[in-house]
Amino acid sequence: MKKVLKFTAMAALVFGTFTASANELKLNVAADKEAKSLIFELDIVSKDTKIQFLDSNNNVIYSNSNVQGSSLRKKFDLSKLETGVYTFKVDDTTQVTTYSILIDGESISILNKDEVIKPVFRMKDNMVYINFLNIEKKDVEIKVYDSSDRVLYTQKISDTLIVEKAVNFKTAHKGDYTIAVKNSKGVYTENVSI
Repeated sequence: MKKVLKFTAMAALVFGTFTASANELKLNVAADKEAKSLIFELDIVSKDTKIQFLDSNNNVIYSNSNVQGSSLRKKFDLSKLETGVYTFKVDDTTQVTTYSILIDGESISILNKDEVIKPVFRMKDNMVYINFLNIEKKDVEIKVYDSSDRVLYTQKISDTLIVEKAVNFKTAHKGDYTIAVKNSKGVYTENVSI
């Protein structure tokens, strides 16, 4: 019986992953060396998409958290920027994609691209379901806070590829709660009102 349940859960996760992949954002960032510019294209834009361009001191050069429309194309003129390493970041509901960009005199190049998958939170009938693909299998910590920032629940999960957790708020007092999922790449939160 346990094998059947485990297989069913894995099949549901795989199906959910394929469904999410079909709606995955299509992102392209290219450096135009001759014009000393950065060309950014995004095919699927969600209402939660946030774009940032930062200097080496994490000062915001450009930010847009009010992206509208089904697609976006933008060209950034980098000709007036000083030599250094800059960061271009796209944060949406499922992942954070970060590009490191080197501006060196008259040349511009993309040094690397880093993608971080975020946990997925889903609420149904006062239950919050957390799914997280932990590719590195590093420690994941889940905490639940009340509106006074008191820790109500904590759990540390180690050496697990697929982290699944259901948090039951059916008997919780009315109010606001925060669920935090922390891994080696950052902390991801979801606010819940009961």
